[in-house]
Amino acid sequence: MKAAPIFVFLSAVGVAEAFYHAWQENAFTTNWFTVSFSPYASFLGVPYWVLGIVWFPLILVVGLWTTRLGRANLMPQLLILLAVGNIVTGYFWYLDLVVINAFTPTYVGLYVTNYALTGLVVAENWGHREMREFTVWTIIGMAIGAFFGAFGAAAFGLAGGIFGAVGGYTSGK
Repeated sequence: MKAAPIFVFLSAVGVAEAFYHAWQENAFTTNWFTVSFSPYASFLGVPYWVLGIVWFPLILVVGLWTTRLGRANLMPQLLILLAVGNIVTGYFWYLDLVVINAFTPTYVGLYVTNYALTGLVVAENWGHREMREFTVWTIIGMAIGAFFGAFGAAAFGLAGGIFGAVGGYTSGK
């Protein structure tokens, strides 16, 4: 299966979701209002929704560039870039579930899109040891983290995946 066209499509979906989220800045739905107007809605004065309208266009451009407009395979190095997004979403899960105690479908849609992009890179590059290690250690981390609740599963899963990918990459060299 050639995942590059799907990757490009999902990246474009992420761009649309990010801009929808930015537009929603003026909508006052219950959970969105709770999250957006909390003291945790920005970092150094920059609203978090700005990250989405920078991140997903960046992923789309990098995806188009590295796959020659969707004609070449996904590069394994995309896992590194997407892992950064996964780490940021881990922090956002923490803010949503633990600090603010609100669940917002728009935010979750953005997180899931980044996870799906990561999954495509892993699936297409399954023959690389670091991809298998990333997957195994993500699952192990999530299983351990589940004892600490939803945020624990997310945090330990992210940490496990990064640990596994780094371990798989360095042990193969």
